Amino acid sequence: MSDNINNTQMCEPTLSSGPIGCDSKWRWPTILEETLSTRLYDWLVDTGSLTTRLKQYCQTFTVEVLTEGHYPLSDDEKIKLNLTDNIGFVREVLLKLDGTAWVFARSVMPSNTLTAPGAELDKLGNRSLGSVLFNAPDMQRSEIEIAEFDSQSKIYSLSHLFSSEPKASLFGRRSCFLLGGKSLLVAEVFLPDALAYK
Repeated sequence: MSDNINNTQMCEPTLSSGPIGCDSKWRWPTILEETLSTRLYDWLVDTGSLTTRLKQYCQTFTVEVLTEGHYPLSDDEKIKLNLTDNIGFVREVLLKLDGTAWVFARSVMPSNTLTAPGAELDKLGNRSLGSVLFNAPDMQRSEIEIAEFDSQSKIYSLSHLFSSEPKASLFGRRSCFLLGGKSLLVAEVFLPDALAYK
C-alpha cells in the first residue's frame, strides 16, 4: 500500500479496514444504455480482456493488491455464485496505468475455486486475474451486468484517495467466470481517471 494512502488523515476513508466491496444495484446493460456516453458504455460491455485493453494506453501496467484473503461475502454475491457458505476468498486490487489507478477490481470465489487447474488464484501476487482467465482454454463467462456507484457508496468515497478528478458517480461491470468447472465473480469499477469517462 502506498505511503499516500497510509498517511491519509483519519477523517478520510482508508483502505485498512478490510474489503471495500461492490454493493450496488446491478442491472442488465441495456437498461442504462441510453443514459451513458457511447465511450463509457463500450468499456462497460466489452467482453474481451480488460487487462489487454488497458495495456494499450500505457507504458507500464501494474496491479496493486489492496485486500486478499477469506472474508464474508454479500448476500448478492452468494446468490450469483450459488453459495451457502458465508465466507469466500476475496481479492481487491487497483489496476494502474503509468502509476495512475484506472480500475478497482474485486474478485470473489468459493474456496474450492482456488484449486482450479492451472489457476492458483490465491498466488497471483501482482499479476492480473485477467492474465489467467483469458489464457485458460476452458474459460466461460456469463452475461455482463453493470451498476452505478453514487456519492453514498464506499467505492466512490475511496476513489478520492486515487484521483483528484471528481465524478458525479462511477460505473462498473461484473460477470461470473467458470474456470476448470469452478466459479468466480469479478467486478470492475472504473475510477475517475479512466479513459472511459473522457
